[in-house]
Amino acid sequence: MNRILVTLLLIIFHISSMSQNKELKKLFSKEKYDQVIEKAHSMLQGNAVDPDLNSILGRAYTDSKQFTIAIPYLEKTIASATVSSDVKEISKAYLAKCYFINGEEQRAVKLLKECQNDRKSKEAANYADKYLNLCQTGIYYKAWEVVESENIRFHFQDKNKLENVGAFMARNDLNYKRITETLGAEPIKKVDFFVWSDRNEAFRKFNRPLGFSNSDLRIVNVLYNTPNDYELCHMLCQMAVQTKFRTMLIKEGLGMYFDQMDQNLLRIARLRVPKDKFSLLQLWEEPTKYERDLSYPVGAAFIEFLINKGGKQKLKEFLKIQTIKHAGEVYPEFHKWVKTFEAMLMR
Repeated sequence: MNRILVTLLLIIFHISSMSQNKELKKLFSKEKYDQVIEKAHSMLQGNAVDPDLNSILGRAYTDSKQFTIAIPYLEKTIASATVSSDVKEISKAYLAKCYFINGEEQRAVKLLKECQNDRKSKEAANYADKYLNLCQTGIYYKAWEVVESENIRFHFQDKNKLENVGAFMARNDLNYKRITETLGAEPIKKVDFFVWSDRNEAFRKFNRPLGFSNSDLRIVNVLYNTPNDYELCHMLCQMAVQTKFRTMLIKEGLGMYFDQMDQNLLRIARLRVPKDKFSLLQLWEEPTKYERDLSYPVGAAFIEFLINKGGKQKLKEFLKIQTIKHAGEVYPEFHKWVKTFEAMLMR
């Protein structure tokens, strides 16, 4: 009788566990990672070695960009003797991403190749294919010349294409320091900065035009001679602020601000602004109504103006949602400031 009761209790516990795990997976698919993390932690108190729970918790931490915290849960899943092959493989793929972001490139590539070669899980294999391409660690890049600075690892497809390599590196190193000192969020690993000389080859590799960056992987890809190349700034700002909505005026203005903050930004903007009629808010919402790239100098001068008026912390808060409405919520005197700024530009 006791044996039958124990068996029934185990069956009930198993069914309950399956139901709870199913609920977690549903929340995970809806990207409700905070809820997944809270519920999984609660469930793990009674069953700390459950590989499914550890896997979904580790993946939720990964997708919410808490990579270091995710690692022990994913490692525990992989080490489990009872884990299914599907759960083990997708956990390996996620763990590889966390390793890469923490600067453990070799361990990351090893796991991704295992997922790619085993093909035990289609989801894990696709994830591995994607990240082996995005991490840019393959044989193709071994022929590139690598030059490292304190914070950036520069990869040159053809260094001779640049007129002044030293100046190019120094400029990006300086911008790195300016951005991290102003906004914070210094990367754990060095930034991998890929400088392409062949835009068509880059497009074949990624099916998108240069430049672009990946704030999770800390990787930047640019063409060697692109004017207004602020991809490093875009990536570091995204890391620091986790922007949910960007606008051209603020995004590109930030890039130019950090790149040329030692210049007279208001004077540069004043030389570009039309003298007959100009509205900052119209440029903000409809950048194509004005001359091409006017958002860069005006945005840079406006970022400097906001820092002077409200400080760096207020700027970080505003940068999360770069709308006029949100600016008014962050800065109580925002519309008054807009008029002041426009008057300064039109002098």
